[in-house]
Amino acid sequence: MRYHGKTGSVSIGSPAVPILSLNKWSLNAATDKVDVTAFGDTNKVYVQGLPDLKGSVSGWFDDMEDALFVAADSTVPVDLELMPVAGVATIKWSGPAWLDASIDVPADGAVSVSGDFVAAGAWTRVFTPPV
Repeated sequence: MRYHGKTGSVSIGSPAVPILSLNKWSLNAATDKVDVTAFGDTNKVYVQGLPDLKGSVSGWFDDMEDALFVAADSTVPVDLELMPVAGVATIKWSGPAWLDASIDVPADGAVSVSGDFVAAGAWTRVFTPPV
């Protein structure tokens, strides 16, 4: 089944609490590749290292919700949960993260917030599509 992103969610904490003013997230789990090419190889050869899990979140400033900035101010990693489809809890990524936050205030547009995160420990990916 394919999904529209309109019901995605970003949650912080334990238990996970959605940040309602956000409207976009991305996750990149690229792995390190190390060149181990030796004499006589007919092409470059690489070995794979660990995933470098990181991503971003963004949305609109809401003066009733400062969870993104509270998480960024934290001196300990926060629990982050990313769901592409809210209500389908069997498809998500989650784990501890260091989070940075920023705010953008244009004179001719809406005030927006965004943040970048990196893994601060082991992350899990749950992928059990509904039947």
